Amino acid sequence: MLRFLIPALFALPALTLATTERADAAELCNETSYIVEAATAWPVDGGVAIEGWTRLRPGDCTTVASDVDLDGDQPIFFYAKSSIAYLGGVREWRGTVPLCVDEADFEVVANTRCASLGLASRDFFIREGDDRERTVLVEPIDFGIRASVAGIQRLLQSAGYPITAVDGLSGRSTARSISSFLSDAGLASRPSDDALIDALEARALGRNAASGLSVCNEADGDIAVAIGHQVGTIWQSRGWWRIHAGECARVLATRLETANTFYYAERINTAGRRGLTEGDEGFCIAPARFVAEGRRDCADRGYTAADFRRITQPSEGGARITLGEGDFRRP
Repeated sequence: MLRFLIPALFALPALTLATTERADAAELCNETSYIVEAATAWPVDGGVAIEGWTRLRPGDCTTVASDVDLDGDQPIFFYAKSSIAYLGGVREWRGTVPLCVDEADFEVVANTRCASLGLASRDFFIREGDDRERTVLVEPIDFGIRASVAGIQRLLQSAGYPITAVDGLSGRSTARSISSFLSDAGLASRPSDDALIDALEARALGRNAASGLSVCNEADGDIAVAIGHQVGTIWQSRGWWRIHAGECARVLATRLETANTFYYAERINTAGRRGLTEGDEGFCIAPARFVAEGRRDCADRGYTAADFRRITQPSEGGARITLGEGDFRRP
C-alpha cells in the first residue's frame, strides 16, 4: 500500500510505503480532510484510457481501474483534486505524467495531445507492480480513521463556522458548530456523517464559489502566476500557479473585501519567460515555488523584485483577472 501525500497546491509527493495482502482489484482511499475528485488512467491499445471524476468523501474508499489485470504489468495513473468548496484554494494530488482530463465527468482514450481534443492536461502519478493494489491519499496530518471527522471540521470552517483546528477529534467546539449549522439549515436532527458532509459542502460552495482571486489565461501558451497580499499584518508574495492556455485557476480563495491584493504573471515558452507589463507595486519573487514575507530588500534576501498589478474591485468576495498575449513584454 502506498500513502500518497500532497501538502499544498503545487507540492510534489512525499511517499510512505507499507505492505498489504494481494488484492483482486485496485482500491483508492481518501484519508484526507477534503472531499476529492479523482481521475484514473491505464494503458490500452491506441493510447491511454482515462476516466473521471470519482468523488470520495473523507474516509471513503472505492474500487478503480477494474479493467486492469493486477497479475499483469500494466501501470495505473491517478490524479486527484479537492472540491472547490474550501477556503485556501484547490489542493491537488499529482505526479509527473501529463494526461488529459475534462472539467465534467468523462471517459476518453487519448495520448498527450489534450488541446486538440478540447481537453486540459494534468500531471498524474504512477502506480506499478504490487503498489497498484491500494493507494491512500493523505495530508501532512495522517488522519486515518479520523478522516471523516476532520472532513466535517474543515467543511464547517469553510462554511463560516468557528473551528480553530482541523484535527479529527470530535470535541465540544465541533459539536457546537455542527449544532449551529443544523439550526441554520433547518435540520431537526443530526444526519449521518456522509449526509452531513454533503450538506456542509453545499453550504460552503454557496458561500465560497465566487470568493477569492481567479486568473484566466487567454494567451497562446502557459503562464505562471504569483500573488501578493497581506497575511495578518505581514505582506506576503507566493507562487507559482501554472495555468494552461484557455484555462482558469483560483489562486486565492480567501474572501476579498477590498482591492488590496496584487498579482504578477510570466508567459512561459521555449525561449524563456516574459514578465507582465504595467505593474507598479513591488513584491519579491523567486524562479521556483516560493513564499516571501515582506516587500523590501528582495535581492538582499535572495529574491528578485517584480512589479505586480492591483486586482479589480472585488464583487461578492471575489475578483477575476483575464490575461492575454498583450499583457506580457515582447520577446
